[in-house]
Amino acid sequence: MVKIRVKVLPPDADNDGYHVHLPTYIVIAGTEEYADAKKTKPQSVVVEVPDDEVGKDGKPDKAKIRAKYKGQPRWDREDILGDI
Repeated sequence: MVKIRVKVLPPDADNDGYHVHLPTYIVIAGTEEYADAKKTKPQSVVVEVPDDEVGKDGKPDKAKIRAKYKGQPRWDREDILGDI
């Protein structure tokens, strides 16, 4: 597992809390950075990502993720990950 800091996505209809734009991750509790003084809007968080989804540079690798999740529309496409 590799630890990286990533942007937090806002809650959506399927998720009460925040999430990040990665297929597999574990949030490291207490690593949230907030966008507001009241700490109600998380901006980023440190997560652990499986080694087989990360490149040599320590960042999520599009090609590895696409290969691992081949055939799954959410992750098997060119425009995955965006600005994490």
